[in-house]
Amino acid sequence: MSFTSPNSILFTGLSLAAAWLYGSQRGQKSTLSRVLAAVVILHTFHVLCRLVFFRPTNLFLRLNIPINAPVDYIRSLLLMEAGYDTREHSRLGAVVPVPPEIPRDIELLLTRLGVHDSRTSFVRFGQGAMQTCQYCSSAADYALFTLSGILLEYLRTATLLLLLTTKINGRQRLRTITLGALTSAFLAEVYAFISASNMPLAQDAKTAFMWHDRLFLARNVLLVFLPIITQVLPAIYAAGPASVSLAPALGRLERALPRAHLLKYTRQAILRRPDTRERAVRFWAKDAAEGEAARSDATVQMTAFKLGLGFRGPAEAERDNTREGFLRANARMALQPLQVLFTTPPS
Repeated sequence: MSFTSPNSILFTGLSLAAAWLYGSQRGQKSTLSRVLAAVVILHTFHVLCRLVFFRPTNLFLRLNIPINAPVDYIRSLLLMEAGYDTREHSRLGAVVPVPPEIPRDIELLLTRLGVHDSRTSFVRFGQGAMQTCQYCSSAADYALFTLSGILLEYLRTATLLLLLTTKINGRQRLRTITLGALTSAFLAEVYAFISASNMPLAQDAKTAFMWHDRLFLARNVLLVFLPIITQVLPAIYAAGPASVSLAPALGRLERALPRAHLLKYTRQAILRRPDTRERAVRFWAKDAAEGEAARSDATVQMTAFKLGLGFRGPAEAERDNTREGFLRANARMALQPLQVLFTTPPS
């Protein structure tokens, strides 16, 4: 069995994937991550094998002949490759043997290359379409035949990307980007096959841009790197429900609440110590001075009054023929129920 056969490549890929899975069993990754990584490895191995061993054949590049070479010349070169050389037999004076039979698909290709504008179809859709598609007779037929196989490749990669960008895998944010890039690449390739490559070759053209072969290379490079990049990017899992994140905060609040209740018992302790009492007096004196300076500023008073946060006292309001500040009135209403808590107990 040849190494380039599909069975050999599949067996080698499965062996490598099994060895990689066995070596990563002791890692920290989950089983799902290892399975997805193995799928990416198999997909990459499959595309690389197609890119290296199963590239589309090109008669003109293989024989190193110009694109406008006559069909008879191409046929003679193929017969020489098969070991049939009439010139050698004529030189030796031997009887010229019967030429070997050319395979039907090669004969179909040579027949089509003799038709006008067939070289343009060869450049656009490749040798495989012209050699294997029996019913194709127009550019639309060749495009349908070629794009159907290309669509299957994109669908296979899109299925893999859907598996890689699930919520469980932590890469759901990449689904739109990866599938959008894949869809854009497919649409660009459709445009290239249908419109961009629709340029007839000149009669004396010796070289041409092989659209099918170049697009094959670009497509497979994209199909190799897109799943790898998706799997290599770090996983970001969605945040859990609010109850899960609020539970630690609730525990901290429950521990902080008793500490807050202890604050009312620290005032007496602060005033009992001379050093802390002096620091407290300095703090409140400084705070009172700053507050008095701010409240006595006319600009601050006017701005606060316009914002509905006026703090002018009743005496000042009566003197200026204005109403009492809204903020001061609300503060008085809030403190009136609390005054009973600060009354001096009876002796």
